[in-house]
Amino acid sequence: MTDIDPRAEISIGRSYDVNQDHDGVIPLAERLDREWIRWYQRLARVKGISARAEDLPEESSVRMDIPGYVAPDRIRALLDTARALFREAGAALEKPPRIAEAEHAVRLWWFEQGR
Repeated sequence: MTDIDPRAEISIGRSYDVNQDHDGVIPLAERLDREWIRWYQRLARVKGISARAEDLPEESSVRMDIPGYVAPDRIRALLDTARALFREAGAALEKPPRIAEAEHAVRLWWFEQGR
């Protein structure tokens, strides 16, 4: 499973205004393939986090926008969510969700909204 590279340095873009977002780069221990990147970015969109996986010549990483205006515990939760998506992206590669299940979930949700 793809995971962070704890031996590497995390990179945080500097900002001189505490209300601005920071750019964080989380190095990964393994090289990424296109399908994993596609699934990761799709899942990040669904979760509502600004994170994108990259496989560059020098390293594979996840680049995130980290808001400078939220409490540290919320930033930790954001980073934890980004990391949890590693497992979800890997699982999606092993067994992509069936469209019938997704359609059923959407229709069930819609039915429940009318109650």
